[in-house]
Parts: sequence; structure tokens; C-alpha cells
Amino acid sequence: MHTDISSEFIKELDAFYAQEDLQGALAFLTEALDKSRRGLSPLSPLTVLNELTGLYRQTKQEKEGMLCIDECAVLLENTQIPDKDRGTILLNCATTMKSFGKAAQAMDLYTKAEELLTSSLPAHDPLIAGLYNNMALAFQDNGSTDKAAQYFQKALEITGNSKEQALEYAITCVNLAHLRFEKNYLDESVNALLDEAMKTLDNPDCRRFDKYAFTCRKCAPSYGYFGRFADEKTLNERAERIYEGNRNKQKIL
Repeated sequence: MHTDISSEFIKELDAFYAQEDLQGALAFLTEALDKSRRGLSPLSPLTVLNELTGLYRQTKQEKEGMLCIDECAVLLENTQIPDKDRGTILLNCATTMKSFGKAAQAMDLYTKAEELLTSSLPAHDPLIAGLYNNMALAFQDNGSTDKAAQYFQKALEITGNSKEQALEYAITCVNLAHLRFEKNYLDESVNALLDEAMKTLDNPDCRRFDKYAFTCRKCAPSYGYFGRFADEKTLNERAERIYEGNRNKQKIL
């Protein structure tokens, strides 16, 4: 992310997420933001605000999330950073806006993020895949289902050819299943996409990724939505085992 970010900052933040301790992460980031604003930290406020924006999206705190987005916008106007970093922040802000039901307003930020990221990153970069996936969801929310399908397909073309992007591939399969069900609830490809996502998440190689538990937790409700309750239970149980194991390790330390 931002040029002054320290690996120690991300390592400490990830430790909270590894335990699914969102309140701990919030306290950590709130303190980090206060220190950065007072010049007591090598981190810039923009760096911390970007992380807070994503966290408020997870905790569904709209007021706080929108305030972070507004502050990010002001700082971006007055800060020179690489296009990749600027695009990443805009993507995060847009996705948070979308999560709060502001998909139409988010499209301008998504468009700017797409311009910056596609011009500064390789075509098959994981960040590009994440961009396309989230833009597809925004198009879907705005009623542009054909455009959403196009962007989901672009995301699948990237993630489907990379073992390192297997988790994003599974998420995109699940998202596309929702879109196709919305267009035609009898579409047989819906279950095929859910099968493909489950097959991906069943692959032992996938479990080595840091965000495996998060992905299982994220996909689980969709399986319940489609009446696949056994799969929903399996994914939630896997996530909980990992999070609980990480909590126990932290207690020992």
C-alpha cells in the first residue's frame, strides 16, 4: 500500500483478522490513526484510513465508513502516491460505498480505480481480478446485469488460470451463481457454479492461504441461500476451526 507502510503494521493487523477479532482490529487501527495524525507514527493517516474503511465495511458501520471515505478523498487530493496505491484506495472506498447500498455513487470511483490499476499493473494481477469482481457486483446492484456478467467473466478468466488466486475464483463463482439465479431461477449453471466453488475450497492446496477461513465464512451464507445447508455448515465449521486454532495459539504466546 502506501510507501511509508511498515510490514510490522500489516503483520499486527492480520493477527487480529486471523482470530476473527474485529473489535481488536478496530481498537488497533483507531490507535494507529490517532498516532499517525499526531505525527507519532511513520504511518500516514491515509494508510490507516484505507484499512479502517475496509474494516467498517466488514462491521457494517456505515456512518464511520463514509467518514473514512470522505477523509481519504481529501487526502488523495493533496497527496502524491503511485497510481497502483491510489487505485487500490479508490477500489476499497468504492467497495465500501457499494456495501452500504450506494452502488450508483460508487461507480465513479470504480471507473477511476479501473483506469489507474489497469494502466499500472499486469493484466492478470490479483488486484485486477478483485476489481472486476467488485465492479460486477456494483453493476448487478445497479441493474446492469449484462455488464455484471461481463465483468464476472473477466474476473474468472484471470483467477481460473492461477492457483494463487483460487480463493478469489471461488468467490467469483458464487457471485456469478447469484447473478444467473436472479436472471433465471431455473438456470442449471447455478448449481454447477456452486459445485465448482466448493470443489475449489475442498482442495487441500487452498487451505494454505491466509484468507481461507475468511473465504469460507464469506461463501457459507450463499450455500444456505440456495438450500445447500450441508455445504454451508461445512464451510462455517472449517472457518471456525481455523479461527479457534489461531485464538489458542495467541493465548499460548
